[in-house]
Amino acid sequence: MFSRSGKGNPVVKWQKNLFRSLLVTFIIMVAIFGAEELDNFIAIVGAGACLPLSFLYPVMLHYKALADTWWVRAKDLVLSAVALVGLVYVTFISIETWGSSAPPLDRCAQTP
Repeated sequence: MFSRSGKGNPVVKWQKNLFRSLLVTFIIMVAIFGAEELDNFIAIVGAGACLPLSFLYPVMLHYKALADTWWVRAKDLVLSAVALVGLVYVTFISIETWGSSAPPLDRCAQTP
């Protein structure tokens, strides 16, 4: 983002300081105004960052580095598809329940 160093250039140094200050202000605003929807926010961040890190990237690396037979490649592609479906599903549910405290429907309902 900043290709130049602020060590010898005070303009670059103050640009970096302004950027850092605005980033901290943005994070504070998210914390203040998004406190009631923190669970949905964490779910969206998890879907966008943690789910690919744990399910998608290892499969992609295995596909490129070690998958030499059609069966292993097919398994890698299926696991990639499952990871992408999970990513879309968690993001969709998080956005759908934004603003309400209850899930859209009880997926684990117990019948008497």
